[in-house]
Amino acid sequence: MNLRPRKRNSPVIPIVALVDILIITLLFIVATTTFRKAKPKTQMQITLPQSSGLGTTAPAKEVRKTLAITLGEKIVLDSTEVADTDLASALKQMKINDPSTKLELQPDQGTPIGTMMKVWDALKIAGFPINEVPIRIQRTAQAAEVPGA
Repeated sequence: MNLRPRKRNSPVIPIVALVDILIITLLFIVATTTFRKAKPKTQMQITLPQSSGLGTTAPAKEVRKTLAITLGEKIVLDSTEVADTDLASALKQMKINDPSTKLELQPDQGTPIGTMMKVWDALKIAGFPINEVPIRIQRTAQAAEVPGA
């Protein structure tokens, strides 16, 4: 009779296989990750779209005041030139004078997006919801020829 307890063999864990799996996982993460460098944002010149497929529409029953932006980035509010810094206060005053005033934005095709953002910010500050200020799109000559529109 042997009274000594038997030594149990500890289980063997294959470390080499685990290291291989770890390296493959690390390589996958590094290969699929996109690294971005912080770049300063620049103002881009864009050409606003024209539509040739809108067709003719019924004349609007409501009269909207125009908020126009010229190619030289001048802002004209209802036939009066306004500086971009004074636009929010002019819009607030217009809303105080007539709370039912509705606007229509008429930017030039070469208007920079930065100027559009300034105008949209001024509209928001003045209390005009941006989605209630439509942008006038110039229809091309083909739009009048589109049948069924």
